[in-house]
Amino acid sequence: MGDMRAQTLREVIQIERVLHSKPTNVTGGEAEAMVLFKEAGDCETESMRPVLAKIKQTYIARGEQQLVNYRVRRLCTDARLTQANTLVDQALALPQVRADADQVSRFTDIKAELRNLPSSRARLHASFEQYLSQLKSSDDKALVAIQEKIDEQRQDVNRRINAVTKALHAGTRESAEHSASLERRTQWLSWSITLSACVFGLGIALLITRNLVRPVRDLLDLTLAIRAGDLNIQIEIKTRDEIGLLADSFNHMVGEMREKEAIKAMFGKYVDPRIVQDLILGQQKFIQDGERQVMSVFFSDLEGFTTICEGLTPTGVVRLLNQYFSVMAESIRANHGIIDKYIGDSVMAFWGPPFSNATEHATQACHAALEQQASVAKFQAMLPDILGIRKNVPTIRVRMGIATGDVTVGSIGSEASRSYTVIGDTVNLASRLESANKHYGTQILISEDTHKLASAGIEVREIDAIIVFGKTEPVRVYELLGRTGAISAEVYQLRTEYERGLALYRARQWGEAGAAFAACLAINAQDGPASQFASRIEMLQVQSLPQEWNGAWVLSQK
Repeated sequence: MGDMRAQTLREVIQIERVLHSKPTNVTGGEAEAMVLFKEAGDCETESMRPVLAKIKQTYIARGEQQLVNYRVRRLCTDARLTQANTLVDQALALPQVRADADQVSRFTDIKAELRNLPSSRARLHASFEQYLSQLKSSDDKALVAIQEKIDEQRQDVNRRINAVTKALHAGTRESAEHSASLERRTQWLSWSITLSACVFGLGIALLITRNLVRPVRDLLDLTLAIRAGDLNIQIEIKTRDEIGLLADSFNHMVGEMREKEAIKAMFGKYVDPRIVQDLILGQQKFIQDGERQVMSVFFSDLEGFTTICEGLTPTGVVRLLNQYFSVMAESIRANHGIIDKYIGDSVMAFWGPPFSNATEHATQACHAALEQQASVAKFQAMLPDILGIRKNVPTIRVRMGIATGDVTVGSIGSEASRSYTVIGDTVNLASRLESANKHYGTQILISEDTHKLASAGIEVREIDAIIVFGKTEPVRVYELLGRTGAISAEVYQLRTEYERGLALYRARQWGEAGAAFAACLAINAQDGPASQFASRIEMLQVQSLPQEWNGAWVLSQK
């Protein structure tokens, strides 16, 4: 029932998206939708992901993508509705249900509500198809009337679904209350028996162990002191029995802990403390092993750093970098990232197991980048005090790139010198994305895999499909705009116009695409990607492009 409700809501949402995108080609597609539906299997998120990717590849126009997606969702809902009816019939056939009049009544009500759903959905689908058939007409009033009718019928479908859900919740509450009552009774009985046994056992133990517990209690007090961070402890050994041996072992343990803390304090300034901790506790794992992991890799670079250095003394450059790295490192570590290395004015960091959750590292990397950009303004305000100057204070801008994918992670290097780091194509892609910001005039670019994994926690706009230096296959890149729900109405409008222009550009509709990018520049005259595409269109529309041209742009520089 829950799956059926979810699929129905997805179908209704997809209708909204089609109404919003207004596809230009609305004919056919039923047969293709049936083939895609069969490939979708159970229509869950994991099963639908390759189907949605296939739709995106097959249909270039966004409206056609949404329409085919709607037809697949409709078939998924039909399948769930049939399954729900079957399950209700099976429930009504169970002896324990037939013996309970309340359950028979409840399932009968659910069955009645389920019978109403197909007719409500059929009316909604008919109105929607009527809307699609009228899209090419110029009768706006007719379209508005049909859309109002669709809204009413969509609300009717939602009411039907809610009625089924309400009936299910009523039964669930009754079962939960009955289970809770039984659980409370069981807990009371269990606690009563346990309490009686504890009282009896404690009485006997108190008589036997009173004189044996005191040394152990003293040892426990010292253990708590160590837990609080006091390692300057030495236990005085008064006996040679088992307690004396335990005290001697305890003193050796505290000595080793003091040595490890000294190592951590010394090397924690050069290597992330979490890596130092793992090296101390499990050195062989990090020295010998290397493994493939899906991780998120981050690169950042100070824009125009060479020019900045020309106006500063060597001491000023060092002070600037040290303070800058401190500010950047704070956001990375606060979001569970590992700083791999500092390369001149660049920062390389990575997120992934075992330091970050396998499903959250992309989101954490994006949030860290956004926090760093927010910290740049604060750092800019600190520069006069850092450098000891009041005039000609350099302007700080930071470019960032994030990529997610397979990397090789481990302790890499020679026998004499090693570094716990990550290597692979994903690392190279992150570096290329950082550099690509110069081409588009952006500040944070992320890869498509980063966007997919972190989509629930971030706002982005697709910038382009590019072929980075050293690669032959294009990759889609996105500009990171902010956390989910944290972008302004102006940025939202700019993103909408830009994505419309990008779709028209890929369809080679140069005039319409140019108008869309001009609308972007009207919203924000400094928008680098829109300006880049406006110039690119002027160049491409006078050229004869090959048939297989896919809109990807080759970046010849690293």
